Amino acid sequence: MMRLLVVCILFAAASPAGATPVYRCGQTYSQDPCPGGHEVEATDPRTAAQRAEAKRQVARDQALATQMEQDRHAREANPPIAASLTVASAVTKSKPAKSHKAKKTPKKKRTPPHMPAASSP
Repeated sequence: MMRLLVVCILFAAASPAGATPVYRCGQTYSQDPCPGGHEVEATDPRTAAQRAEAKRQVARDQALATQMEQDRHAREANPPIAASLTVASAVTKSKPAKSHKAKKTPKKKRTPPHMPAASSP
């Protein structure tokens, strides 16, 4: 909804002075009058200097985005070697890894269900 309003305002601002009016018809905007609709102000309130500064800022942003994209493509073309691979190879060259076996805990003996538990004398 808000995007449509912004687009209509920008469209009206880009058109020459004395352009067709913009009408709000319920929740939509149109250049054609509609029953129950009313005309909305769609002129750009910015000065010429403000519009020029906005255009310069857009050009700077686009140049920065292009540079960032080129940098990303260069990084993706030459990925760095993972640090974990170099560390792992150094460790395996120095000492073989020892395997650790878990200590087994004795299991508790179970009494069969049909026999009563042994009593202590």
